[in-house]
Amino acid sequence: MYKTLVALTFGLLSSMAVAEQMYRWVDDQGVPQFGQQPPEGKSYQRVDITASPPPGGALREPAPLPSREANPEEEQQSEMQAKADKAAEAKRLEQCTQLQTNLRTLETNPRLSRTNDAGEVERIGEDERQELIEKAKADLESYCKN
Repeated sequence: MYKTLVALTFGLLSSMAVAEQMYRWVDDQGVPQFGQQPPEGKSYQRVDITASPPPGGALREPAPLPSREANPEEEQQSEMQAKADKAAEAKRLEQCTQLQTNLRTLETNPRLSRTNDAGEVERIGEDERQELIEKAKADLESYCKN
């Protein structure tokens, strides 16, 4: 048992010493490769290998956030987004105004009629009118709250 423990300890220590350098290169097919020996006749990059912190140890500090500099493309994109938001708000207000007009018409006119798909004029009954009034009120409540 003692010999096995000593062999395992030496094995782990030697593997840590060997695995200190890693290299990255791209092979002939364009596939990135990694290894402990740099390739001969090809360009390669040394990969920085850092050990993870010990359990319960101090963690590495996070990398600082990149500074936000004025980027013309981002400014243009934000302006376009602001214009799109204004247009959407204007459209929503227009639809709310139309809903209020429709509700007022439904509430003040008990004798309403509409033209069906066949081109015939049909009268809207009181039950259907009340349903339309309730639907218009619900739409105003959900879409046009300020």
